[in-house]
Amino acid sequence: MRIIKATIIFLLAFVAFARLAPQDPFNPQHVTRVALALSLSEGRVDIDRLAANTVDKSFFEGHYYADKPPGVSMLAVPVVLATRAVLDSMALGSDPSDPAALETYIRVVAITVIALPAALAVMLLYVLALRLGASGAAASFAACALAVGTPYFGWSSTLFAHALSGAILLGAMAVSILNRPAGWVAPVAGVLLGFLLVVDITAAPAGALVGMFILLRSERRVRSFVGLAIGGFAGLAPLLVYNQLAFASPFRMGYSQVQGFAGMQQGFFGIGLPQPTVLGELLFGHFRGLLPLAPVLLLVPIGLWAMFRFLPTRAVAVVITGVVLSFLLINAGYYYWDGGSSTGPRHLVAALPLACLALAFAWPPGWPAKLVALLLLLVSLLISMVVASVDPMSPPWFEQPFFGYLLPGFFQGGWEAATLATAVIWVGFAIVGLWPDRSGTERHQLAA
Repeated sequence: MRIIKATIIFLLAFVAFARLAPQDPFNPQHVTRVALALSLSEGRVDIDRLAANTVDKSFFEGHYYADKPPGVSMLAVPVVLATRAVLDSMALGSDPSDPAALETYIRVVAITVIALPAALAVMLLYVLALRLGASGAAASFAACALAVGTPYFGWSSTLFAHALSGAILLGAMAVSILNRPAGWVAPVAGVLLGFLLVVDITAAPAGALVGMFILLRSERRVRSFVGLAIGGFAGLAPLLVYNQLAFASPFRMGYSQVQGFAGMQQGFFGIGLPQPTVLGELLFGHFRGLLPLAPVLLLVPIGLWAMFRFLPTRAVAVVITGVVLSFLLINAGYYYWDGGSSTGPRHLVAALPLACLALAFAWPPGWPAKLVALLLLLVSLLISMVVASVDPMSPPWFEQPFFGYLLPGFFQGGWEAATLATAVIWVGFAIVGLWPDRSGTERHQLAA
């Protein structure tokens, strides 16, 4: 029964994300990542052919390169190869210099490389919550919140790396928690955590925290350390090889050669000391604040406290807290902290899968408190529907993007169809949450 529920949750999340992907197909980040994927599929690492179509690029020794870590593009290589073959077989034209063909590449990559793993993360969240002791209703509440009640919804329909980074972090935790100790667990988790840096270098502290969690809960720590180290190097190796081929050094990043963003040369690729005022804006502000867009996340500290009080989930609570703080502090010290065209703090999206795991333990026992939690979720669902349906990448000149740009745009046309399509997803999550669990209500413990 729980397998069926988990599958339904995956399908609901995947349909929600894939239906909207890609948001703003010709966004510079989308073009850059697909341009690199197309080049890699042809044995090149430059993006000269499509460099004029994007401002997100690096310049090194006479060639243009992607300024982003190459992980998303590397995952997209088999996708663009398959897409090119299909386009050629249908005589539709596969030259990416044709806007129609380029949009097709971007759409297919966004669905397979971002929306698919993001939906798997929602399913893993549900399964992990059950394994850690949450009820079926609580696990469904948390999964629904992540999928369609937070900015994760909109960013899972783009070709930005944030949702994928969050999925990888949660996946590494799941490898350890859902499986009893075995020789393959540490290497597999290590590969995931190593490749996490190929996708998003700013996720390094969060990945280190998850790796430490996996190591400390192992009974054979030396063996686990070696497995994590070997797997981590294997996962990281593609980045080192790419950097060598593109920038003549395995340790020179595309960010170091970026064009047009002088702030990236300050501190560590634009990251300095956290600024308290920026930290407040990231959490509470109307310009880029997370909580005004997802008030259900107000329950996360309650869930973390409940997890910390219960011994088998205490270490998980510590990791979640550390991951959230790491992304907050890095974002608060980033020169381009507002994310440019962004709805909410997009650099915090990678922390949401783990943060929403805590929501399963914030699900209250009594109905009066449950109604409060459901009200917070409902408000979050409505806000996230507007954001995802209109534009997760609000222009930076709106001081209050939701009220000044998104809400008017939502009601300009097509809002009835968008509401109906999203409401079907909500109903699906509600059915899963209310569906009686025949397997019993016992409290699950962490795998020994």
